[in-house]
This record gives sequence, structure tokens and C-alpha cells, in this order.
Amino acid sequence: MSHSRRFWITLLIAVLIALAVWWFPNWQSDDQPSDAPANARDERSTAVAAIEAQRGNLEITVGALGTVRSLSSIDVYPRVEGELLSVDFEEGERVEKGRLLATIDPRDYQAQLAAAQGQLVQDQAQLKSAREDLERYETLAQSQSISRQELEQQRQLVRQYEGAVASDRADIKSARIQLGYTRITAPSDGIIGIRNVDPGNLVSSSDDDPIATLTQLDPISVVFSLPSQYVPTLHKQLQSGDAPVVTVTTVGDKRLVGRLTSIDSQIDTATGTVRLRARFDNTKRRLYPNAFVDVRLTVDTLRDRVIVPTPAVQTGQEGLFVYVVGDDDTVTRHAVEVSASEDHRSALASGVSVGESVVVDGVDSLRDGAKVRVVSHALPGEASTSSMTDDDAATQTPRDAS
Repeated sequence: MSHSRRFWITLLIAVLIALAVWWFPNWQSDDQPSDAPANARDERSTAVAAIEAQRGNLEITVGALGTVRSLSSIDVYPRVEGELLSVDFEEGERVEKGRLLATIDPRDYQAQLAAAQGQLVQDQAQLKSAREDLERYETLAQSQSISRQELEQQRQLVRQYEGAVASDRADIKSARIQLGYTRITAPSDGIIGIRNVDPGNLVSSSDDDPIATLTQLDPISVVFSLPSQYVPTLHKQLQSGDAPVVTVTTVGDKRLVGRLTSIDSQIDTATGTVRLRARFDNTKRRLYPNAFVDVRLTVDTLRDRVIVPTPAVQTGQEGLFVYVVGDDDTVTRHAVEVSASEDHRSALASGVSVGESVVVDGVDSLRDGAKVRVVSHALPGEASTSSMTDDDAATQTPRDAS
């Protein structure tokens, strides 16, 4: 192929490429209707989700890690020494106060009681004889048949036997108490734990391990710590009788609601925190002693405030703002002042009135005065009161669609 021929072929290809570059954008513009305005794309409305501002209360809560504590946990130890004859409970069962839990061999203590009772009979007999002698001595003393000293000695003997009888009665009472300790009963209602000793073993009050532990599970408490700055507010609520609400989350995301009952009497200087105790009903035994739980405490309640979903509040160069949907389906940017936010809800001090609809989804595509179509009245992921068309979904940004 000659040099001139290659030149013309190259020139032809270059011309074709230039024509294609010029024709392609013009072909795209020809697809638009001839009567469409030049700014049709800019005037297209944006699909958004909006929710009306409401008036209500907003609870302010703080979180902490708590430990479950029983309101009553008693280690059941024997109070006398002896052979353990029987264990009269099933591990893990609920027992009532006074229920027999175990029995220690009582024979030695029965013998001690009998000996004390016998000594009482003996001393009572001696006291009776001494009193009779005292009556004769007093008669003889009137006729001066005996000396005054002998009369006083007899009186002292009577008092001595009276003291012996009183001591015997105390010994009998003590022996009965010791004998009663051979029957170990439940000191309170609760759940009896696993036993640490079996029948046939020798037990005493000096044992390292208790026979079992009796624990109260219903009601039960949770102990946790909060910064000391909350003490005045919480103390005021407790004194007024309006105990703050406390919520705990257990395994499996089960929630239990209780009330704050007490504040510790001192602040931990190392951490600047104070310990608190809350009480919970625990009929289903979801809380067990020494377990760790997540705690949420309501420290304050903002009442009669304008409430909007937190996603509606945006941050700009001039501060916080929301987009309010007007009757003409345009949005207006309103500067707002947020008092507090909690659980995806924000209490506003100014900027929005009750009943006004604020945009909660699709905010990224908006500007002041933009046209919108409200396609949902719910937060993203929640059930909507109106359905969204495929075209609406296509016009949303990736953030909106999420």
C-alpha cells in the first residue's frame, strides 16, 4: 500500500471519530420532548419520608453495668455439733420460713436437758427443806431459843438454794435451745441451693462450708454505679415518692422494669461514682445473683415538649436544622434548638410546631424550597403508612434507600 493511500485512510478515520463525538451528545438531547423546559431535571420532585412533630414527654436515661444481688442470702450453718442424720430438702426448691431443712443427732442434747431438769428437782427439794427450817428458826428466835446468827445463816441458805433453782431453770432453757438447734429450719423464704454435706457426716458451727445457701430471688435487686452528679436529682425524686424507673436487659434481650430504692451513703473518691440499688419483681427467675446486666436509669423527664425523630435533625454550618414539608409540597429549612435526644427521639425547644411534618429520610438530596413527594410516614426500616413506587425508590440516594 502506497504512502498516500495510508494517509487518506487515516484522515477518513479521524473525520469519522470527530463526527461521532459531535453527534452523540446531540442525539441524547434529541430524546427529550421538544416542549420540555431546559431545567426539567432540576424541577423534578424528590421522594422523601416525613413524620409529624408531636407533643409529649421525653425520658432522659443513662446506662451502666450492674450486678444482680439478692435482697436476702443466708448461709445455713449448724449451731451445734453432731452427726447429720438427714437433709430434708430438694436442691433448688422453694422453701418457706420455718421449713425443716436438716436434722442433727439430738440424743446428747436430750441427755443434757434431762440432767438440767434433774438438778432443778434436787435444788427445789433442798430449797423447800431450807424454807421449812427457816420458819422454825423464826419461831424459836422469838422465844430466844436460838441466836440471831443462826437465824441469819438459815436465811442465807434459803437464798442460796433460790439462786441454785434459778440457775437450774436457766440451764434447762439453754439445753432446750441447744436441743432445738438439732432441727435446722429455714430462717426465711427463698430458694435453697446445692447442699455441701451429706447425711452421716459430723457437722459443727466451725465448718468452712454451710450445709446450703438460702437465697431470695423474688423480689431481687441490681446494684450499679453512676457519676455523683446525678445524686441530687435522684435523691430529690426518691424523697418525693416518685422513684426513678430502672430497666435491665438480661440474656436473650429480655427486659425487666423496676424502681430505684436506695443510694449509697458515700461517694467513691477513686472513681467519683456512687452506688445505687434498684428492686425488681423476678417471678420468672430471669435474674440470678452475681450476674451482670445492662442497666438504664431514667434520671429526668422533659414534659410537654415538641418531639421529632432524631434523624430529622441535621447539622449545618449555622447549627442544627430540619426540613419542614409545606402544604405546597416544598420544604423549608428551619433552625431548631434541641433540648435533649433519647432513643431516636429529640425534644425541641424552638423551630418546629406540633403537627408540622419534618423530613426524616431523603434529606441529603434537599435544599431550601425544593419540591418533594412524601412517599412514607415512617422511619427507614419501619412499616410505612403509604407505599413507595419503583420510580420513587430509584430516585432515592443510597443513604435514603437504607
